Amino acid sequence: MCSWNGQQWPCWDDDLGWFSTADGCYYRASDPQPPVGDPSWDGHDPSQGAVYEVNCRGAGGELTPKPPMFFAQPPGGPPPPDRPYDLGMKALGRIHFDAPELHAAPATTAVVGAPVWLWYAATPTTSGTQRATAQGRTLSVTATATLTSVHWDTGDGSGGADCTGPGSAYRKGDPADRPPCGHTYRAASAGQKDQAFYLTATLTWHVEAVRSDTGKRVFTLDFPVSSDQPMPLKVAEVQALN
Repeated sequence: MCSWNGQQWPCWDDDLGWFSTADGCYYRASDPQPPVGDPSWDGHDPSQGAVYEVNCRGAGGELTPKPPMFFAQPPGGPPPPDRPYDLGMKALGRIHFDAPELHAAPATTAVVGAPVWLWYAATPTTSGTQRATAQGRTLSVTATATLTSVHWDTGDGSGGADCTGPGSAYRKGDPADRPPCGHTYRAASAGQKDQAFYLTATLTWHVEAVRSDTGKRVFTLDFPVSSDQPMPLKVAEVQALN
């Protein structure tokens, strides 16, 4: 950071260029350069220097563009090198992670001792693999997010259910006792809030960021995304259903 007029400003801005603590202005070489003979050259030619765009901070921090100026030497310097970590986080920010929409079968009242099917609607932003790339000045970084696990908190204090994906919707004819993702309740929900257990699901995405120039990993992390609406499910004893 650079200090000017009692405030801190980035010494380099990707859009504005270098910051001068002498006058509170950012300077960046015009791209493309103006044609020879343009007034901004101030009588010089490209062999003698370059024309720079100028944007100056006001006393209140507001940014005001000024007429382009000629400099024989760069007023700041070359752009700083790319920061792979920053590019990786920028790429990660371009990936969308949506909260899952939860489903269960039975949908309203389950039975103690009988498996409950659990699933959510699989979309490109809730399952599979996602990728995004952030381009720097000399390299790019690609972030790849892969869904690795789904944990269901089934609300009964049992530890819930761990699944590898979104599960499958129950359809008539499916073996009800063998859900791809499911949970078997051992106690009824009587006495709970609204006489129901509240289910939530947390998706864990494994993210890996890789730089384009060397192919090396910049970072890895596990990114959790939870359902934003708990799903109520009543669980009854068999004799209570009649």
